[in-house]
Order: sequence, then structure tokens, then C-alpha cells
Amino acid sequence: PKIQIESAPIVKVNARTIGPPKSAEQLLIEEAVMKMKINESEPSIGYWVGMFGKNKINIAIAEIDQGKALGYTVCAGNYRPITGLVNIVQGEYQFDMNEPGTDQYGGHFVFTINPDSNSLSGNWDPFKKGIVAGKKYKLVKMVYSYNAEIGKYPQASNRLLTKDDVENLLPAELEFMRNEIYARHGYSFKDREDRMQFDSIDWYIPMGIDIRDKLTDIEVQNIDLIYY
Repeated sequence: PKIQIESAPIVKVNARTIGPPKSAEQLLIEEAVMKMKINESEPSIGYWVGMFGKNKINIAIAEIDQGKALGYTVCAGNYRPITGLVNIVQGEYQFDMNEPGTDQYGGHFVFTINPDSNSLSGNWDPFKKGIVAGKKYKLVKMVYSYNAEIGKYPQASNRLLTKDDVENLLPAELEFMRNEIYARHGYSFKDREDRMQFDSIDWYIPMGIDIRDKLTDIEVQNIDLIYY
């Protein structure tokens, strides 16, 4: 009799488990987000978003207690905790905050939040002079809410795709469709080209550096199809 050889099973791409375990930095982001929910009645608490040089930044203020402030930034695929002092002068919040200094590009933030205009403006300067240029920035307060209906390819998040949906798309279009799924969840892209594509989009807010557990079942299956 003929020996039947079973073919090897096709390995599916599981977007939730691909890559290394969730980093300590992402866990710190999630811890800070919980603090933000507790303190959300404070006008300066929240996400302040806009361009920071060539990249979009999210300066998140998570907690204010007795003149001390705690928060973090998400920018260019990186997370940085920031801590410092805050004073309230004539209704405006004046912050003086530092990154840890453990990174060669760490620096010092000075900014003012005006709750009436929902605006944040200030300066950032590196601890190590000359390593990178200082930056001025003006940000606005934004509320993040996942929305499966936004983007160029919303169908990738709101229904299961078929091969007919993707087989005639160019590789660059497929890559954008896949990345847009991650962008809807606020993934902060390390790749420069990916950042440039999404930083210019109004609805995009860099929320975290690992959003895999936020992906819906529909999105996980669609990412697998797009990889195929």
C-alpha cells in the first residue's frame, strides 16, 4: 500500500502573539492610563497631541498631586516617563518636567497648558547640549476613542476581508491597509516611513508601543489574510 504523507499545516499569522512579550514600558503606559481615568476631572489631565519636530507626539499628563506632576510621552515608537513640578498661575498650568536621563536623547520639557483654549505650548531641550536640536511645540488636547470606521481602508477593521478584497492591491497598498489597523489603536510606529504616513492624519494619536491585545478578532483574521 502507498504511504500517505500528511502535508505540513499552514502556519497562520497571529497578530496578537507575533513578536516579543509586552515590554515593561508598555505596562507603565497602561498603569499611567489607569491613573488618568481616576484624575480625568482635572483640566490638564489627558492627551496633548501635535507635531514635535518632524514627528507627532502625545504628551500624556496622568497625575497632579501637591504641585508634582507625573506623565509620559509617546513619540516615534518610543515611550518616555516624565516627572516634575506644576504651578497654576491665573488659570494656566505651568509645567517643568524631565525625562529620566537614561537615554542619550533625554531632555527637559517646559510647557504651559491653557484649559480655556485646550492648548499646550512649550519648549524641549536635550540634557546633552548639541546632540540634537531643541524643539518648540504647540499641542491640542485630544480624546482617544477606537473607531473601526475611520481611515482609507475601514473595511479591514469592520468586516472580514476576502481574497477578492486584497488580491489586486499593490504591496504598498496592502502594507498601508495592515498598518492602518494598528494606527486605529494608536500604535506608535518606529519605522520612519510608516510614521510619516500616519503622523499627518488628523485622527491618528500615538497611544502606545504595543497594542496587540487591543486588536479585534476581525482585525487578527484580516491581518493574517493581508500577510498571505
